[in-house]
Amino acid sequence: MRRRALLYLSAIVLLSACTETLPMVPHPPDMTFDHFKKIELDVATIEVQNNYKPPMRDPYIEHLFPTPPYVAAANLVKRQLIATGSENTLRVLIDDASVVAEELPIARGLENLLTKEPAERLKAKVLLHFELVSPWAPDIVLGHAEVTARRTKTLLEGTSVAERERAYFSLTEDLMDDLNDGLRTAVKNTFGKKP
Repeated sequence: MRRRALLYLSAIVLLSACTETLPMVPHPPDMTFDHFKKIELDVATIEVQNNYKPPMRDPYIEHLFPTPPYVAAANLVKRQLIATGSENTLRVLIDDASVVAEELPIARGLENLLTKEPAERLKAKVLLHFELVSPWAPDIVLGHAEVTARRTKTLLEGTSVAERERAYFSLTEDLMDDLNDGLRTAVKNTFGKKP
């Protein structure tokens, strides 16, 4: 009996030694935009329309992001822009929210064995169009504005899954910072409450 228990214990120890615990990949935090001040606009309603359809093929990679730029842009606009007027509608059109991955040439040789070379460049762009329309004539644009954000980020060779996710999150966060700057200037100046 004792011998059998020892045999079972040995088997459990051997099996547990053979298993490898994979490191946990922390999920990036949610983008809440709580640190941005809301923008009051002189419109009755705000409509957000996502016109961007991710191609879902190389070299486009935005669909792989924990929070794709088109989702983050829609959330930012819905969170930041407040309709405080009594007439007209502001249409917000997300016309581009792409991220293109571009492979970079990596130098090979003895001198490069101990260093990590830049291996991939991510080029991101978000384009928002703003159209002021009357509910009685929605095809006639009374005013318009445009906000574009562009960012790039370079990944080194051997980038881990966790590092890649952090880079995706950071790139999206930087894009949203730039979009918010555009909302505070072009959009607020064009459609904001007048004193």
